[in-house]
Amino acid sequence: MIGGGDTGSDCVGTSNRQGAVSVTQLELLPQPPKERNESMPWPSYPMLLKTTTSHEEGADRLWAIATKAFLGDANGALRALQVVDLAWSFGADGKPGSFKEVAGSEREIPCELALLALGFTQPKYEGLLEQLQVERDERKNVLASEKNYQTSIPKVFAAGDIRRGQSLVVWAISEGREAARQVDLFLNHQHSLLESKNAPLILNSKV
Repeated sequence: MIGGGDTGSDCVGTSNRQGAVSVTQLELLPQPPKERNESMPWPSYPMLLKTTTSHEEGADRLWAIATKAFLGDANGALRALQVVDLAWSFGADGKPGSFKEVAGSEREIPCELALLALGFTQPKYEGLLEQLQVERDERKNVLASEKNYQTSIPKVFAAGDIRRGQSLVVWAISEGREAARQVDLFLNHQHSLLESKNAPLILNSKV
């Protein structure tokens, strides 16, 4: 499992329930503290070590480690990950700043299945977004109305992580459905048979 966030935790639990012999979760960042420190004064959101119920089901957690390569066997199947330890520097605020690889720490971790739960910091601008020249917000996400999901370019819509930023999959599903309805309304002159979370087609149902 490459990625130490909530999605990585979900992958840990699912892997265990699917009968994995062993599960290892890799995180690029150093291990966070268990309690608040001077770099996390109240009421700021504390970046603390979280141990979820999925972790309690069983997993090795490795911190400050980067994946260098996926290694295959003679048949092209994954056999191992090539990894390296990282040495982090910390800013005056106590937060991780930059890192460098630890010389001589490269090694292989046996692996038959690698799940990527890396998330992202912002949408990739080079390519489609650059060609469209859509406006972006201060976090570099595509600027689109929460009401109708239209961007600054007529007939171009955006929803989910590309609009709101990295979030939960349930938000992506919700925004995808809402955006589809807005596209349908746009194409059909404000008439749509698609359901909205704020305006269900069936207001009252009897079972």
